[in-house]
Amino acid sequence: MHVFIGGAYNGKTDYVRRWIGDKAACFCTMDTTATAQPGESLVISGLHEWLMHTNKTETEARDAVNQISGSDTVFILTDMGRGIVPLDAKQRDLRDRCGRLYQHLFAEATSVTRIWYGIPHTIKGVK
Repeated sequence: MHVFIGGAYNGKTDYVRRWIGDKAACFCTMDTTATAQPGESLVISGLHEWLMHTNKTETEARDAVNQISGSDTVFILTDMGRGIVPLDAKQRDLRDRCGRLYQHLFAEATSVTRIWYGIPHTIKGVK
């Protein structure tokens, strides 16, 4: 599994499209992974939005992510840990839940790349 992370509108999806090249891939969300065709890699984005709207517990959400993850799965994550801490308790809870799920994904991933305005920086795995 490969994880790409960066701030909103930092060029993550464009970078991943170039990184994948001609390889068969399904760009989807957690709710649309079933649309992938056989042989396509899953490229999943919007995990924070899925966490915001799902009724799953943290353990159930982690299990759901584990069930669809494979060696060729790619996650595009929005970094929510920087910036101003939200005043709203629900937004703080979402940020905390994302942080814990992201930690799990980082631990499981073979490589993690931070995208900063289109520039990649490998923080785990082969450089």
